[in-house]
Amino acid sequence: MLSVAGLAQATPAPAVEFSEGFLIGGDAIDMRRYANGNPLPPGDYAVDVQVNGVFHASRDIRFLASEDPHVAVPCLPAELIHSLPLKAALLEVLNENSSGCVDLTALIDGASVTFDSGALALSISIPQAAQAMPARGFVAPEQRDDGITAAFIDYSANHYRSQGSDSSYLGLRAGVNLGAWRLRHRASFTHGRQGTRHEVISSHLQRDIPRWNSQLLLGQGNTGGELFESVPFTGVRVASDERMLPDSLRGYAPVVQGIAEGNAVVTIRQNGSIIHESNVAPGPFTIEDLYPTNFGGDLDVSVTEADGRVQRFSVNFSAVPQALRAGSSRFAVTAGELRDTGNTLRTLRFTEGTYARGVNNRLTVLGGAQLGEDYRALLAGAAVNTAIGAFGADVTHSRARQRGSETITGNSFRLNYQRYVARTGTNVGLAAYRYSTRGFLSLNDVAREQNDDWGLGQRARQRYQVNFSQRVGQRSNLYLSGGHVSYWDSARRRNEFQLGFQSTLGRVNYGVSALRFRVGDGRQDTRYAFTLSVPLGRSANAPRASTQLSQADSGRQSQLGITGSLGESRALSYSLSSAQGNGQNSHSAYAAWQGSRGNLNAGYSRSGDYRSLSLGASGSVVLHGGGLNLGAPVGEGFALVQAPGAQGAGIGSSTDLRVARNGYALLPHISPYRWNTIDLDPSGLPIEVELLQTSQRVAPTAGGIVRVPFQVRRERTLFIDATDALGQPLPFAAVVQSEDGAPAGAVGQGGVIQLRGAQDSGALIVDPDGKRRCRIDYRMPDAPDAYGLSWSQAVCVPQPLPPEGLQVRAPDPMEITAP
Repeated sequence: MLSVAGLAQATPAPAVEFSEGFLIGGDAIDMRRYANGNPLPPGDYAVDVQVNGVFHASRDIRFLASEDPHVAVPCLPAELIHSLPLKAALLEVLNENSSGCVDLTALIDGASVTFDSGALALSISIPQAAQAMPARGFVAPEQRDDGITAAFIDYSANHYRSQGSDSSYLGLRAGVNLGAWRLRHRASFTHGRQGTRHEVISSHLQRDIPRWNSQLLLGQGNTGGELFESVPFTGVRVASDERMLPDSLRGYAPVVQGIAEGNAVVTIRQNGSIIHESNVAPGPFTIEDLYPTNFGGDLDVSVTEADGRVQRFSVNFSAVPQALRAGSSRFAVTAGELRDTGNTLRTLRFTEGTYARGVNNRLTVLGGAQLGEDYRALLAGAAVNTAIGAFGADVTHSRARQRGSETITGNSFRLNYQRYVARTGTNVGLAAYRYSTRGFLSLNDVAREQNDDWGLGQRARQRYQVNFSQRVGQRSNLYLSGGHVSYWDSARRRNEFQLGFQSTLGRVNYGVSALRFRVGDGRQDTRYAFTLSVPLGRSANAPRASTQLSQADSGRQSQLGITGSLGESRALSYSLSSAQGNGQNSHSAYAAWQGSRGNLNAGYSRSGDYRSLSLGASGSVVLHGGGLNLGAPVGEGFALVQAPGAQGAGIGSSTDLRVARNGYALLPHISPYRWNTIDLDPSGLPIEVELLQTSQRVAPTAGGIVRVPFQVRRERTLFIDATDALGQPLPFAAVVQSEDGAPAGAVGQGGVIQLRGAQDSGALIVDPDGKRRCRIDYRMPDAPDAYGLSWSQAVCVPQPLPPEGLQVRAPDPMEITAP
């Protein structure tokens, strides 16, 4: 039977016996209370529940008195047991007997419950035979945290000055969270010779639908692009979100790489909208932290040099229909009207639906429909896993009525391939080919044609792309990425590729590469480059000297530079370079600082008669119930660490991220639908500040702003150097209580008592139930010593034991304080 009497019996530790002969005065102390570790009085405690060594939840657990008067045992409530990964049959038994405390060891053979009072960790062990086996990494919807009500603005600003001409860019991402709802708005402001331009990238309201593992979006957004071509829309969309799935059921965001000849501005556009802009130092650059507006659509990258020259290239970005596990599915439904982001589309009303399902371990079927004004499109396809790789194939049939009332039909065929061979280190990350007949039109084509008679001149005839990498030995890698596009009714071709080889020889890095790009007038050029990087010292923070030699149709260039970082956390990075090419010399300097309240960067270039200066700043401002906090640029979701009274405490391993004066710290990035461990570092805090918790875990929903509270106790600490009436040290480990019987710790080494929560004056009872019972009267000193500690000396005056039968008031569990 499961009843109040059925307490969870903590597994006893092996019997321990202390030799009292090694303790001063030990013959007068009852050491049995220490035989099972640090004893815990009855009361309510906030503990971390672990199941088979894995964190499960943080919650309050009541500990009740047991047969051993020195050790309390945990009372496991039925709702906690219901949250454990148990088989349904065991939970049914629990439902029949769910009152009081659950004796887990009686319910499940082989189960055990242990408690670590030092770490406040309750460990539950469940044998495999009793477990319901959830997918690895899964966080149940009821354990996810929607977060608090708060608002934020994430900003990225750049100012660029060259030859007396100024240009500025400000990108804003603002949001308000209210329960499970997220309101998001993205916009950009550009200012230059042609005036000021404001562009709205998207504005929408969004929330989770946990039952369907999906997201609801109301407002401006983009369709997914997994099957049909991605289109911007204003309306409503419900689509699966695979991040809600466990790691074992999940599955590409592009990395932009290039080379800057000097201090340059990198601008990335998708579907005509600027989604990223940043200043970069001379040499190779990599941008990995993009927030694309959808899962498909090539990225157009432009690199503006200090002297005004511009190189352009594209990064192919289209999602491949991926194979699904047997029985799993994905869907998306969108209804609304096309949103014109570049004055090239007619705002047609449309609806789109897609669905994919895993039939078995090898086959996934998929399909979809797209219906709009004067437009119909149907898609069918499949993805197959084979021994030589994964293939995806689909065909789309379209039917459209043009402006002249003529109806045309056509088909588009697509083939995708993906393969990784671990033994040889060969990875064909994405290979795709698409061919469209003359009569095939996408929804974008129809909207463009109805807006402009010349719109159909941009229809793609065939397109292929590939991303390939090959490991060479243990320290080298060969990579190739690129694509080709040809068009109907046009002789224009577009070829983009990057080919490179990278290797390491000791601590020296070197590489050769070839990049096909477009210059400012649209002509294509190819740059061949050799790079070499050597450390200037043996320490991990030693700067590196690099050289780069490149050859292109526009000329030859050589570059020499030094890069490095400064500070304990390497927050300040710098770059100095000198280059020669195009018949002139150029010199550049660049510095970037990453701080807990924002990031700053600055660059200066001189090339012949050209002078350029760039300044940039990025960060975030968060408004919440506890005040206003500044921080680095935030991700989709972030955390507010709350530790009132612990100003200056560090967050995690970062030396810069610390609790501010209002008791909050802004942790800018956090993973949705996964457990995130957040640690608080107490080093450097005053001795009177005690962290009752140093680690917390949280699993936020997408876009959540979660508050992670840490319990902090701020109270005075007095060190009492006490002796007995004969001047001898008090017995080590003797129990110390206040006059009313509340626990106050124990006597430490050398007879020193560390009293937390000391009053201006008071009294303590040492060894209250033993033969060495005595009383100490203490008083706080007027000022601490040179080390900030408060010390007092006292004599413990002997006291007789209270008359038998006289009861001392039992302490309230809420008043129990740790020694």
